[in-house]
Amino acid sequence: MYGGLWCFPAGELENPYYMIAREKPSPLSEEFDRAYFEMMLSAVEVQKLSTKAFLAAEQRIPGLGNGVLQDILYCARIHPKKKIREFSSDERERLFESLKTTLTEITDYGGRDTEKDLFGRPGGYETKASKNTAGRPCPRCGSTIKKETYMGGSIYYCEGCQPI
Repeated sequence: MYGGLWCFPAGELENPYYMIAREKPSPLSEEFDRAYFEMMLSAVEVQKLSTKAFLAAEQRIPGLGNGVLQDILYCARIHPKKKIREFSSDERERLFESLKTTLTEITDYGGRDTEKDLFGRPGGYETKASKNTAGRPCPRCGSTIKKETYMGGSIYYCEGCQPI
């Protein structure tokens, strides 16, 4: 996937995704805390969603997309297809912690190793569940990192650490 940067004079942009994202706290901010995350998870409309749909669709969490959610879920040991309504309290806690720490680490290392910056340099964050690791053994349990098509994109997960 490719991204772009667009600049508009104040008041001239009416993009719905941008407008939604501006109203919500960044996942890297202090405002994005456990209480806020619990409120998001408890919303009736998200209970039927898979974890991937919850994290990557409708700008629920501004800037969070399919690429970073793979490692967030890997670190939380949650399968991308698991339904929100099936989460235990421990899984809810692990997902919150993983979301905050993984995004911070990716930012601190200048992006993921699957992407390049404007100068053609790959990011310094080594992905755990991505095109770079698919088909390889999981460093935690030795099972294979799988790749599947799901929701119009790919998901990567460890079949041993992230059971459905």
